[in-house]
Amino acid sequence: MGRGRNLRNQAGGAHNGAMRAALHLRCWFRSQCLLAAAISAALLGVMVPAAAQMRPLAQWKGYAGGGAITFPKYTGSRASETIAAPLLMFEYKETVYVDLVRAGIRLWSNADRSLAFGIAAEPRFGFRAADGARLAGMATRRDSIEIGPNLEWESPALSANVALFRDVNGASGGASLRAGAYHQLIDSGRWDLGLYGAIDRANAKVANYYFGVRGDEATLVRPFYQPGATTHLTAGVSAAYRFSERHAVLFGVQATRLGAGAAASPIVEVRNAAIAYAGLGWRL
Repeated sequence: MGRGRNLRNQAGGAHNGAMRAALHLRCWFRSQCLLAAAISAALLGVMVPAAAQMRPLAQWKGYAGGGAITFPKYTGSRASETIAAPLLMFEYKETVYVDLVRAGIRLWSNADRSLAFGIAAEPRFGFRAADGARLAGMATRRDSIEIGPNLEWESPALSANVALFRDVNGASGGASLRAGAYHQLIDSGRWDLGLYGAIDRANAKVANYYFGVRGDEATLVRPFYQPGATTHLTAGVSAAYRFSERHAVLFGVQATRLGAGAAASPIVEVRNAAIAYAGLGWRL
């Protein structure tokens, strides 16, 4: 499966890339590593030997490196910033994986590995009042860790996934349905280039928590607001240029369009958000 399957999960998690302040991004990286470690420690000893019996596999696939990422200060913010960041896109024996903002483990796959089922997790980031002028005086929206079942399907032309996530650390208390698809355009000795798209259907609890304005936060210019369930759309391109056997330049860009309910929130400045990243990676 390799790169295509990994990037199907990037497509599924793409919206969460539409991102917040540097403090929250650092939390993302901590969550990313802790999540992968926790899932791996709990299940690796059982699942990896079972997967290895199906057919010979390279133990590690993907890239680990670092670079810079440009992102909005919070979801819906007009302002953006650029910071140094790790870029992690790898898997172990096609069973445990970390892919930018998502980590997971595959608990079952069919004989040719075209279909797989497992558990995935990724963070959803909140904001603080200092993150933007429209947030002044508002209560902090806590970061959430969302975990749930994830179904993956792969064909020669398309990789796809669908996940049903639920907040597990008591932030929004809500759930989301995320689905994504990835199509590899180029996979040559030097270039690895693909397109992906995704949807993020956030239920009312999630959307009201992150895009709503409570009664005690309402002002003359920021009225009470509850968006209800909403759907965000994302499209992007991800690429790697391998300039040596073990090293590559990694880069990508994605655009997210907030759902109508979220976009109408008085705390949202712009409906469309863009993210770009570039860096160097070590090929595993």
